[in-house]
This record gives sequence, C-alpha cells and structure tokens, in this order.
Amino acid sequence: MEISSSALTGALRVGVQVVVGRKRPVLEIYQQLHNTFDPPFEIDQKDSAGKTVRVDKHRFQNIFIDLTLINIGGDRAEGVTFEVSGEFRREEPRQELPELFGATIGQVAPGQTLYLMRIDSHDLNIYAPEKPGDTTAFKAVGIKKDTLEITMHYDGPDTILNKLLRWPRRWRGLRQYSSTFIFNPSIFIGDLPPPRYQ
Repeated sequence: MEISSSALTGALRVGVQVVVGRKRPVLEIYQQLHNTFDPPFEIDQKDSAGKTVRVDKHRFQNIFIDLTLINIGGDRAEGVTFEVSGEFRREEPRQELPELFGATIGQVAPGQTLYLMRIDSHDLNIYAPEKPGDTTAFKAVGIKKDTLEITMHYDGPDTILNKLLRWPRRWRGLRQYSSTFIFNPSIFIGDLPPPRYQ
C-alpha cells in the first residue's frame, strides 16, 4: 500500500524535531482519510432491441482510512508488540483485526513505516433493518461511537546502557517504552479531503 508524500513528509518533519530533542525510538500510528476515484469505464445503455442508445462513463469512488505505524524517533524500536482494546469492529467479512496485531515485530527503523489496516467508510456506520423485522436489507442510521485503542510496547536497541535503563520494567514483565493510539470514528464526520483520481 502506498503512503502519500504529504503523510511521509509530515512524519519526517515531526521525526526531525524528536531526534533533536532525544535519541530514542518513538512509535506513532498515523491515520489518513482517502478519497480516491478509480479509472473511468464505460457502460452501454441499450434499448429493448439491444441497440446501444448511449454510452455513459462512470468512476467508482473509494473512501477509506489507513492506519500506519511510523517510527518518528531517532533510534530503532525492537520487539514491538500490540495490545488492543475497545469495542470498535469493522463490518463483515473483515471484523477480525489483521494477524499482524498478534505478532512481534523484530524491529522498526527510524523513519520506517508499517501498514497496519484499512477501515472503509461503511465500517464507520451503524446499520438497522430497512423495515422492522427485515433481516435482508439494512440502512445506515448513524456513526459508531465505539473506539479502538491500540497500545504499542517496544524496547530500544539492545545496548549495555539500554539494558540497564530497561531492567526495572523488564523485571516487571514490561517493555521499555509504550505509546497509545485511539481510533474514534466520530472525528471523520464532515467534509472529505480533495479527491485523487487514478
């Protein structure tokens, strides 16, 4: 999955500020709202005799949110694990989180990005039956209020100094650093970003 240049530029700009302040790994999750249109395709409109009366052009619009892990710090993060809580779930068939959230990531270098997941616009909606008791047709009736909290636990490089610094936390079964990201669907109510055409 491709990361837009504006997201990467912003990450690097923030990363430079962090590196100046302190040289340690700092993991953040960036969320970006996309509004893209697929290449155009033609649809033939035919009459009852099967003769083409006109040709319409159409584009599919894709509205989705990317969650991307970025190391904006000045040092490598090692042994990255995720702890996930909250009630937010995507709609079927992707209601389960990607398997990456149950894995241990060996290392994330400074400036490196790691794509986590995609949340489509329909995943943000609450659905209700079109007619009372109907189990076949549903309509969107609002935005989900549930949140998704992702906590990243990680260590710095395995140096002698770092081993001494993280020993008290390691003794308690914890990683050296932790940072938390909260995904809240309600912040995406409003205008879409300018469209991008493919």
